[in-house]
Amino acid sequence: MSIRLKLTLWYSTIVSFIFIAFSLIIYTFLSYSLVQEIDRELAGRAIGVVRSIRVIGPTLLSQQRIVLPDVNVFGYPNTYLQVVDINGRLVAKSSNLGNQSLPLGEDTIRFGRQGHDFYEWVYAGDRRVRIYNYPLVAQNQVVGLLQVGQPFSGIETALNRLKWLLWLGSGVMILGAATIGWWLARAVLKPIEEISKTAAQIRQELNLHQRIPHQGPNDELGRLVATLNDMLDSLESAYRELAESHAAQKRFVADVSHELRTPLTTIRGNIALIRKMGDAEPQIREEALADIASEAERMSRLVSDMLVLARADAGLTLQLQPTAVQPLIEQIKRQAKLLAKDINFQVHMETACEKTLIMADPDYLRQLILILLDNAFKFTAANGTVELAVKCGGDQVEVAVKDTGMGISPAELEHIFERFYRSDKSRPVGGTGLGLSIARWIAAQHKSQITVESTVGQGSVFKVTLPVINENTLHLDHD
Repeated sequence: MSIRLKLTLWYSTIVSFIFIAFSLIIYTFLSYSLVQEIDRELAGRAIGVVRSIRVIGPTLLSQQRIVLPDVNVFGYPNTYLQVVDINGRLVAKSSNLGNQSLPLGEDTIRFGRQGHDFYEWVYAGDRRVRIYNYPLVAQNQVVGLLQVGQPFSGIETALNRLKWLLWLGSGVMILGAATIGWWLARAVLKPIEEISKTAAQIRQELNLHQRIPHQGPNDELGRLVATLNDMLDSLESAYRELAESHAAQKRFVADVSHELRTPLTTIRGNIALIRKMGDAEPQIREEALADIASEAERMSRLVSDMLVLARADAGLTLQLQPTAVQPLIEQIKRQAKLLAKDINFQVHMETACEKTLIMADPDYLRQLILILLDNAFKFTAANGTVELAVKCGGDQVEVAVKDTGMGISPAELEHIFERFYRSDKSRPVGGTGLGLSIARWIAAQHKSQITVESTVGQGSVFKVTLPVINENTLHLDHD
C-alpha cells in the first residue's frame, strides 16, 4: 500500500467520523427538540380542557358531579383527546378518534391513580402516538384521567428523511473529502516522487555531481533535500578520494614494480657476470658485489617504508620517552653526511639545545628528520646547500630543513603528503612517494605537524615543532 493511499484512507476515515458524529448530533438534537415541542403542545391542550371542567354539587338530592366540556372543541385533526375514569372506562373522547380509542394499559391507570402526570409512547395500530396523561382530581381524589395524544408519524417521516439526507450528505462529503485527500496527498508527495526519481537517476547513471533541486521553504521536505544533498556531497567526496586512492595505488604498483624490477635486474645481471667470470677479474667481481649490496639495500628501504605505513594503519602508537635534543641531532648529522655526497650540508643548533629534553621516540624521530634531509638532498642540485637548523627556546623545539633545490609548486603542495604521490619532476629522482606520508604520521604521533614553505626555483623549508619538557616535569613524572 502506497503512502499516498494510506494518507487518503486516514484522512477519509477521520472526516467520516467527523461527519457521522455531526449527523448523529443534529439528528438527536432535532428529534429531542421536536418531542419537547409536542410535549409542550399536549400539556397546553390538557390544561385548556381541565380549566373547562365544571364541578356540580353536592345537593340534597344528588352527589357531586364532574361535568366535562365538549372535548371536540379542543380537538384538532392531529390531536386526540380521551377521558377515562379510575377504572379505565371510557367517559369521553374526541370525534376524530372515530370508533377507536387511545390505547390504555394497566400501568397507565396505576400511575394515574397516584395523581402524577406523565408522558408515554403508545402504538395505535401501526402509528406511534405521544400521549400526555393528566389526572382529574375532585375533593382531593383522583376521579379520572385525561389523555391528550398526537401521532408522531409525520414528524417521524420528516426525521427519516432528514436521516437519509444526512447519510447521503455525509457520503457525498466523505467522497469529496477522499478526492481532496487524494489530490492533497499527491501534491504533498510529488516532491518526494521527484526526489525518488532523481535519486534513481543518480544511481543508474552514477552521476554523483547531480543534486536534488528544491525551491520551496526550509520545511521538513526542504531539510530532507538538504540532508540528501549533503549525503551526495559526502559520497562524491568519498568516491573521489577512493578514485584518487585507486589511481595512487595503481601508480604505486607501477612505481614499485619499476623500483623492484630495476634492482632485481641489476642483481641478476651481476650474479650472471660473477658466475661467468669466476675469479678471473677480482676488481670487476668486487664492483658487481657492491652493486648487488646497493640494490638489495634499496629494496630493503622500500619494504621497510611499506611496513611502517602498514603498522600506522594498524593503529600503532609510539612509546615516547624523555630524549635529549643535542645527542639526537649529532647522530642525525653523522648519518646525513653520508647522504649529502657533493651537497653543501650545514647544521646549525643553538647552544640552548644542549640541555633541552623532548618527549619522543628517538628512532622514529630520527627517521622523520632523515626523510626530510634525504628529500632535500635528492631535489638539490650539486654544489647546492641543505641546512638543518635547530632552535630551542621557550616551550618548544623547532627543527627546520632548508634547501636550495627546485622548489615545489603551490598545486603540488596540497598532495606531497599523500601516499604514493610523486610529481612528474620527482620521478627521475626516484623514491616511492611514501617518505613524507611516514614523516607526517611520525609528527602526529609526537603531537606535532610538518609545515612547508616553498618557492619554485629557490628551494623549500620543512619545519617540525616539538614540545619541550623541563626537569621539574620530568622529576614529577618519575615520582
